[in-house]
This record gives sequence, structure tokens and C-alpha cells, in this order.
Amino acid sequence: MDAKNSFGQYIRSKRLTAGLTQRELAGQLHVTESAVSKWERDMSYPDVSIIPDVCRALSITEHEFFTACDDEKEHAQQREAEIGRRVTSAWKWFFYISYGIALVTCFVCDLAIYHTLDWFWIVLASLMLAFSFTSLPLLVKKERLPICLGGATGSLFLLLLACWAYTGGTWVLGGLAITAACLALPWGVWAIWRFYGLHVPPLSLALLSVWLPALLAVIWLFTGGDWLWTAALPIAGFSLAFVWAGFAACYWLPVNGWLKAGVIALLVTFAVPLGSWLTVLLLPGQQSSGPADYFAFARIFTRQDVNGFSWINVLVFALMLLVCAALLLAGAVAEVRRRRAGQARENTKEG
Repeated sequence: MDAKNSFGQYIRSKRLTAGLTQRELAGQLHVTESAVSKWERDMSYPDVSIIPDVCRALSITEHEFFTACDDEKEHAQQREAEIGRRVTSAWKWFFYISYGIALVTCFVCDLAIYHTLDWFWIVLASLMLAFSFTSLPLLVKKERLPICLGGATGSLFLLLLACWAYTGGTWVLGGLAITAACLALPWGVWAIWRFYGLHVPPLSLALLSVWLPALLAVIWLFTGGDWLWTAALPIAGFSLAFVWAGFAACYWLPVNGWLKAGVIALLVTFAVPLGSWLTVLLLPGQQSSGPADYFAFARIFTRQDVNGFSWINVLVFALMLLVCAALLLAGAVAEVRRRRAGQARENTKEG
């Protein structure tokens, strides 16, 4: 800081910006007016003990005090923070007012038209569910995720009960059971993250692999039929196998990103024809293409369909194979270079 040229001028400028006279500033700092005058004429400096008070009176930071210049970066961050607070406040009040208008309107209409409160409770539970996602996260400071998830869980069950009270019927038991089964997944993932904290992605995927068949079983208990064993579980297992293969490539395969992308693209490319084959196998009455139809590349040039299967699908499959080949080739080249570079570094260390 060049005190002779800038400190006094900076203090005077900030005092004037704050709308204070030398006497008023001196009164706030419990010093003499002469002391303030000397600061501004670079004849002396404030005592170290009152520097925080000077900064508060002039609305500057201690960094600005010692450098005798405005900290534009700090002010920019403060302005951004203020904008963020205003946007958050506007967001909250928008939903508060919207929810209030919806509740009052539905309350009055239900009473005026039907002379009772029946479907109003459905609206109330729906708004509670929406509130759990839009407004509750802004109100909660600690343990935000479990509290918001708990609010959504309770609201969802209340919504089902409100619908049942309005419509009647025995469907409510199945609805509650299926809803509980669906909610087991997000609660389980949160529990893994909150209470264990290690290997969260693979454990979450393992939970998904158990949860999906369990959910299908719960639905089957209330619907009946043979679809669970003949179609749902095999298709679910097929889907999970591809998900696990893609996850393993991303999470455990010790190669570069290009190779991983190539492996995932290859899995996605072959998931469609293999899925079609599984559909034909499990549901013989369904019209679906077989895996061999995707390899009828000659039809791309003649633009002829394959057994009722559009040649456009064959073209898309061929293009995806080319993308896979390009990614795998680029990944292989990058992997060779990476390993050669690593070997060269090892040789340099040994030498």
C-alpha cells in the first residue's frame, strides 16, 4: 500500500460515500475529529485496535482497509450472493402464494358446490406433496434430504388415502403396498449413503437389482396372472444384466474414458437386437424383429424392409456399430500411449 498517495484519499472517499462528516465518524469510533482529519491527510493511521470499527463504519473489509482499494472480486461475490438470496426468496413466496390461492379456491368451491369437503382433501395432499419438493428444501437447513423425502413419503400416502376416501373400493391396499415398495428404493439408497458411506454406487445398484424383482412381485400379488414368471422377471433380469455390464465398464474397468465409452456404446447397440430376440422368445404372439434382421446390411443400399422390419433400423444399427468401432479404436490407441508413457516413467526412475 502506498500510504502517502492513497490511504488518506481512500478513507476520505469511503467516508463521503457513507454520508458521514469527520465529526460523525469520529463519534462512532470514539476518537477526536482531529484524528480522522490526520488519517485523511496521511499524517497518521488508525490504531490497530479500532480497525474493525473503522471497517464497519465505512462498510469496507479489512483487506480493502490495508490495500486502500476496493476489492471488486469480493463485492462481485456479495452481489451474486444477494441476487441468489432474492431469487430464492422470490421462489419461496411465489409458491407460498400459489399454494395459498389454490387451497382457498378449492376450499370455497368444494363447500359452495357440494356443501361438504371431499375432493378438497385430495388437493390438500397433492399440494403437500408438491411442497415437499419445491419449498421444504429451502426451509430445512440440516438433514435436508431425509426430511424432504419423509415429507414426500407422508404426503404420498395421505394422497392415496384421500383418493380412497373419495372413490372407495378395495384398491387402496394394493396402492399402499406398491407405493411402499416404490419408496423403498430412494430410502434404501439414502440409508446406504448416510449410514455406510462406502461403495455407494455399486451397493445402490445391488439394491436396485433386488428392489426391481421385489416391486414386480408386490404388483403381481395384487394383480395375479402368469406375467411375472413368463415375461416380467426375465425382461427385468435382461435389463439389469446390461445395466451391470455398463456400470462395471465405468466403475471397475481400468482403462481410459474412450475405451469405456466404446464398451458402453457397444452394449447399448446390441441391447436392442437382443431385446427383440428376448421379446420373440417370451411373447411368441408379438410381432418383433429378430437379431439377424439387424445384420441385413445389404438392405441399406436397396432400401427394402426386412420381414416387415424397416431398413432405417438396420441403417441406425450399422451407424452405431461404426461409432462403437471408432470409440474402441481411439481408446485402444490412447491406452497404448498411456501405458507406454507409464513404462517410460518407470524406466526413468529405475535408471
